[in-house]
Amino acid sequence: MLGLNVTRALTCKYNAQLSAGRVQTPTLALIVERENEIKKFIPKDYWTVNGKVNDFTVHWSSKNGDSRTFDKQKAEDVAAKVNNQMGKVVELNKASKKELPPLAYDLTELQRDANRKFGYSAKQTLNLMQRLYENHKILSYPRTDSRHITTDIVPTLLDRLKSIAIGPYEKFARSIIKGRIHTTSRLVDNSKVSDHHAIIPTEQHVDLSSLNREEKNIYDLVVKRFLEVLSLPFEYEQTTLVINVKGESFSAKGKIVKSKGWREISSSGDGEDKDQSLPPINKGEDVKLTSVRSVNEKTKPPARYNEATLLTAMEHPGKNIEDDSLREALDNTSGLGTPATRADVIEKLFNTFYMERKGKDIHPTSKGIQLIGLVPKDLKSPELTAKWEKQLQLIGKGKANSMSFVKEMREYASKLVGNVVASTEAYKHDNATRVKCPDCGKNLLEVSGKRGKMLVCPDRDCGYRKGVSQMSNARCPTCHKKMEIRGDGDNKIFVCGCGYREKLSAFNKRRESEKSALNKKDVSRFLNQQNKKDEPVNSGNSAMAEAFAKLNLK
Repeated sequence: MLGLNVTRALTCKYNAQLSAGRVQTPTLALIVERENEIKKFIPKDYWTVNGKVNDFTVHWSSKNGDSRTFDKQKAEDVAAKVNNQMGKVVELNKASKKELPPLAYDLTELQRDANRKFGYSAKQTLNLMQRLYENHKILSYPRTDSRHITTDIVPTLLDRLKSIAIGPYEKFARSIIKGRIHTTSRLVDNSKVSDHHAIIPTEQHVDLSSLNREEKNIYDLVVKRFLEVLSLPFEYEQTTLVINVKGESFSAKGKIVKSKGWREISSSGDGEDKDQSLPPINKGEDVKLTSVRSVNEKTKPPARYNEATLLTAMEHPGKNIEDDSLREALDNTSGLGTPATRADVIEKLFNTFYMERKGKDIHPTSKGIQLIGLVPKDLKSPELTAKWEKQLQLIGKGKANSMSFVKEMREYASKLVGNVVASTEAYKHDNATRVKCPDCGKNLLEVSGKRGKMLVCPDRDCGYRKGVSQMSNARCPTCHKKMEIRGDGDNKIFVCGCGYREKLSAFNKRRESEKSALNKKDVSRFLNQQNKKDEPVNSGNSAMAEAFAKLNLK
């Protein structure tokens, strides 16, 4: 009710396809706010001091515990003071530690990992999971927000392990089966399962050769996570030491692995284990500090969102809500959207050109930034969802009236539409080109789609669009990056950012000379597939726009 009416008001007011809603608008606001933080950020220089003791690295810290200083002279003085000087080990602590296996996957966590490791979008991961569930029947139901299983699933674990005891997973599956399956509350917990349990393998026999590369990647993540959850903890001894040199304090951490446990199964811990190995050393021992130097670095702005971090922000949007009861209401639900809908929300924000991908990072477009300036304030914050969730919880407990809630929604929607109509703000297409629309004569807009650039008419009633360039899967022979396809028909050329350009005819000849399996028919099919990948654009006639047109509303 709210999203539909405000969207219609924005679209009619500014004659541009602008949309708003209680989920998509706060999500876009996160992207725009982060961009503003980055633009306002002013980097500052700071210095750290590092040195070597017996071939391992130690780091200086000040008396108040800071490992960096914004005083260049201070850092240089410390480095000169302690370089090649003798010091003493004043603290040495050893502690045996265990790192428990990670929890099984729910959809959001799987989407995060697939984005981090393979660059897959949330929507792409969901589609792959759906195929593995529906077509191949080798993974359980994907649209779940649970990371545990129920007790009735436990008797099936043996058959599930047998079904995945193939190829790269056989060794670990057989080991778990042989050692008898031990389950803990980290996997089995009825109270933490909502409608569907965590994503795990099924008892279905698996033929890895029937999966394409993308399906194998997702299947690999789920199977390894399943094996990890059923494995023993990662055990290690952590050593921390502090060395005093001429009154200055230097410290180091080291780790000795006792049992790899679940970490042996996959590389899921790669990049996390940064602790170095320390040689035998005793408290009170005299050591020499060498190769001491001050290192100049700069403070960094907050990182732009990628799909993995955006999913996390949507899942836990209540951090900036001051009202404790509202924050609790939001934390007790799925946050902004649900695991089943977040992928579509993110994809819609790309397809309507409110934001765009640059590498893995997400940048707001001018259209997205302007929209956040045009929509009513209430729609930009997750507080609106929190308030509604709180009301729904009260209705569920019989402490509030559902009909009153619906009446309030109608009045609220009417109020927000009135705010849009009364607004004095203006919307400007600042991506206009000098190319005229062949249908209505207006200047076309250049937009960046998921697959490339397009020219689209700003008049939503016209709906003209034309592809300018598309990202292909063909690799540049010089730098091996993906090339763009530009032009029409036989005039199409492949263009790379490194400067390499190649006509379609030359591309065909080169492929033939390389004795590639690609022939003219394959190239034609490849180009046709690229053409079909044009996504809907913001100025096109959407199904909703067509439905409204048929109503002949005045």
